[in-house]
Amino acid sequence: MSTAASLLLMLSSLSLQAVALQSRSQVSASQRLRQAEDQLMSAAQHLVAGPLTVDQLPSRVGEEGKVDSAAYRLVKFDGPNWQEPAEAGAPQRGRAVATLELLASAEQSRPLQAAFALELERKGLAPAQLVSLGELGLRGRSTAVGAT
Repeated sequence: MSTAASLLLMLSSLSLQAVALQSRSQVSASQRLRQAEDQLMSAAQHLVAGPLTVDQLPSRVGEEGKVDSAAYRLVKFDGPNWQEPAEAGAPQRGRAVATLELLASAEQSRPLQAAFALELERKGLAPAQLVSLGELGLRGRSTAVGAT
C-alpha cells in the first residue's frame, strides 16, 4: 500500500513538473514573438524615417535594412490610395500598406512578417508626408510560435 502511495505521489509530481515545463516553454515562445514584433515595428519606423520620400517606397521592395541586430526586408508595398480632398485647397489623405519581413537569426529561426499602415497626406503636387504609422498585425504567426 505504501508502495502504491509513493508511486502515485511520484506520478503526480512528474505530471506537475511536465505542466510547469510546458508553461515555461509557452512563456518563452511568447516572449520571442513579442521581441520579434518589437523588432518589426522598429524596422518599419526605420524604413519610413529614411531620407527617401514615401513616394519612393514602392521602388524599395526587396531591399534589406538593419536596425540594431535585427535585419529586415521590405517584401511588399501597396498604395498609396488617395482620397479626394473634402474641399478645394485642402490636403489630400491617403493610405498605403508596407509588409516587412524580419530575416531569420539566432533568436528567430524562421522569417516573420508584419504589415504596417501608413497614413499619408499631400498638398497639390508636393511629395506625400507620413502622418502616422500603425501595425496591422503579423503574417504567418503560427510558424513563428515555438520557434527556437
